[in-house]
Amino acid sequence: MIISRYLSMKKYILIIALFFSLNLFSQNISIKGSVKSADDKKLSGALIRLLTYNDMLTYEQTTIYETHSDEEGKFIIETDIDDVVLAQIAVDLERVDILLKPNSSYEIEIVIPNQEEYVSYFERQNPNIKIINSNDDNLYYQYYMSDLIIDDFIINNFNKIYRSRQLSMLDSLDNHIEKELGEINSDFIKDNIRYRKAALQMVINNDNAKKVINQHFNKQKILYSHPAYMNLFQEIFSNYLSSKQFHPSDIRNLLYDNYDSFLKYINEKDAFLADNQDLAEIIIACNLKRMYYEMPDEKNQILTYIEAVAHNTKNQNNKEIINDIIKQIYRLSFNSDAPTFALEDKDGNIIKSSDYKDDIVLLQFVNKVSDMTDYQFKILKDLSEQWNDSVKIITIATIDSFDDFKQLFDNKGYKWELLNLGDDIMLLEKYQVKIFPDYIILGKDNKIGMAPAPSPDQNLDFHIRRIYNYYHKK
Repeated sequence: MIISRYLSMKKYILIIALFFSLNLFSQNISIKGSVKSADDKKLSGALIRLLTYNDMLTYEQTTIYETHSDEEGKFIIETDIDDVVLAQIAVDLERVDILLKPNSSYEIEIVIPNQEEYVSYFERQNPNIKIINSNDDNLYYQYYMSDLIIDDFIINNFNKIYRSRQLSMLDSLDNHIEKELGEINSDFIKDNIRYRKAALQMVINNDNAKKVINQHFNKQKILYSHPAYMNLFQEIFSNYLSSKQFHPSDIRNLLYDNYDSFLKYINEKDAFLADNQDLAEIIIACNLKRMYYEMPDEKNQILTYIEAVAHNTKNQNNKEIINDIIKQIYRLSFNSDAPTFALEDKDGNIIKSSDYKDDIVLLQFVNKVSDMTDYQFKILKDLSEQWNDSVKIITIATIDSFDDFKQLFDNKGYKWELLNLGDDIMLLEKYQVKIFPDYIILGKDNKIGMAPAPSPDQNLDFHIRRIYNYYHKK
């Protein structure tokens, strides 16, 4: 009897173990893709990442899958997601949006545009994504089309919406969407239409947000990961503590009191915030973040209050969002830890950022020898001679430009360090390099001095001196 029970229990455990093992190795989404340039060149060896947003308020992201394209530019992503999410596929540092649904497979093609040589970061063309095949119940198509339909409707009816403020236009939009998309079963798509319509409702009501707040936010579920919801949230609440029920002098004075007094004042002044504690926490945190950059004399106290919101909240989603806000404030801020690196120099030696922990360092990121870089290098040469060994200069060149810069250094006799970025392209993302050339000043102990710093012809020497004096007065 005992043996029988033991065998039955053992069998049961084995079945359970097998179940979990199968689920451990099963993935609920699959993406088969290919990547190429606009001139039809297959991009082999590209770093491919799937990133999901932690939330659609801070836009902080987490990489949930990483691979490389093969010789044919093909790649496969297999991973798990818990719900419909707006994600991004990154090809090296280029990114494109994709809407993913659990238990779905996708076949896609990504085309990376050829950028003009001197185009600014903000004018760069985004990659194009083509969904060749999917079994997501037409979700991506409906999401893309719902936005396109609404955008076109606004353009075609601009005067009726923004000038005449005709409330009937909302019904017209509903009819137009139904005609174009038919029946919509996805809650994600319904919410996308709902919150985008709410934004139009505010326009028609001449920016009177009260009705929209009562309909869509008062004691409603917070949709942390929905872009349309959070876009509306920011439109309404990003300056909420500057609205008429809060006096600016009261807010400023309370920053020198304590967080409990600050919170009590806000709840007494606004019943909506008092009745919606979870929503109020992220409203307060977002407003404090804005104030942090607008009120430099109160920065330390404001940061203390943001940290108090994170500490006091019982809502885990709120805690994660507010901690991301804090992370964003600290990222590349003065005296924060600089991203580390270990890169090869001209002679193949590994040079680490820690090798310069006792120095003031000027980092220069470059990707192409040009008249602009040549001009700035001449100024850098003067700076290097002026500062001698008091300030170290390090030029970091992308892998495809390193040999050209190595030749330039040899021809011009530049004596400072030249490093090869190699495959460490994520260093560019960590330092938020968006243009070339780009400059970062590091203080001692590998701390951020200034990021980004101005170019050599834009008063860079002043800021180097300022940071140098900071460390030598201590």
